[in-house]
Amino acid sequence: MNKGVFVLGTDTDVGKTFVTAGINYILRKNNFNAISLKPVQSGGIVKDNKLISGDIEFIKKIAEVKEDYEIMNCYCFKEAVSPHLASEIENVCIDKNRIINHYKKLYEKYDFCIVEGAGGSIVPLIRDEYYIYDLVKDLNIPVVIVTTIGVGTINQTVLTVSFLKSLGIQIRGLIINKYTGTYYEDDNIEVIKSITGLDIIAVINKLDLDGKEGFISKARKEFDKNLHIDKLLNLVIRKDGGDYSE
Repeated sequence: MNKGVFVLGTDTDVGKTFVTAGINYILRKNNFNAISLKPVQSGGIVKDNKLISGDIEFIKKIAEVKEDYEIMNCYCFKEAVSPHLASEIENVCIDKNRIINHYKKLYEKYDFCIVEGAGGSIVPLIRDEYYIYDLVKDLNIPVVIVTTIGVGTINQTVLTVSFLKSLGIQIRGLIINKYTGTYYEDDNIEVIKSITGLDIIAVINKLDLDGKEGFISKARKEFDKNLHIDKLLNLVIRKDGGDYSE
């Protein structure tokens, strides 16, 4: 059962890493050998005198993944800017084939590979040449879109969905993150469902995790409550029982 899914956001800071960690955690808890891949990380953090992906660090903690950072991240840059610019600043050429081949190795080894994007779907990885949506198409896997549900989210979410559909990219559903329970959030969810026709895979409550003791258990409790294994399996399993690489 070797399958993959690409976690895309409607924007930066919508919680792609948080959701990716949750998907990994639930799959692994249900005895699936899952792994994450962060193709390009901008704004890396320093640990033990080494620049690493903070996103992968978070996922490793939440999902108890023991793999090395290099297995789960292809490129890590210091500057917290768009990947294409970060690579230019550090004079490192991003090689799309390196990313694709890296994914294929994980695809062969693990039951599931959850690929996390950077920012939104039109973020450039290579200036004027290669974008996040190009990588999704080259990997030939479906996407799940992570969005928040505050003011302005209808426009951002629907535009993201429309753009991806225009490229023929398979969208398996939406995950609502940072939900606070307001009446207008509930209405936004209904409007987005009506316009896009997409399934809402999960609604995840807003958590204050920054620097808080016990954030791992708090996050896992939220995932246990709102990320259901049957919904997650539907992200990557086609109706005919095959997978998206075929």
